[in-house]
Amino acid sequence: MKKKTKADAKKLERLIMKLQENCVLVEGKRDKLAMQKLGCEDVIAVSGRTRQLRDVIKCEKVIIATDLDRKGNELARRVREEMEGLIKVDSETRIHLAKLLELKYFEDIKRKYDEFYEKYKR
Repeated sequence: MKKKTKADAKKLERLIMKLQENCVLVEGKRDKLAMQKLGCEDVIAVSGRTRQLRDVIKCEKVIIATDLDRKGNELARRVREEMEGLIKVDSETRIHLAKLLELKYFEDIKRKYDEFYEKYKR
């Protein structure tokens, strides 16, 4: 992991705050637990099912935080299609977090967040 700058730290804090203030969709239970450890309260584990999302989501905006692998990318695409026109869907935050934290799997987000600050402090 490369040396982190003050600008990187500010960007990360804005992204984390965005997660904490919105509804977040993740793939599974471990992803949900990791998001909760970051202070996100409104986290929904999709577990591959997108059909019932319209009934479950009661917020104006949802942030997709699926893994950055084939399965996660496909799920993100399906969620965007399913929710399009109903609520605002943010699938860019996951990309920014992934780049900043060198993250592929969201179950690792808390560990990667902590590692980020270890590098930043040095």
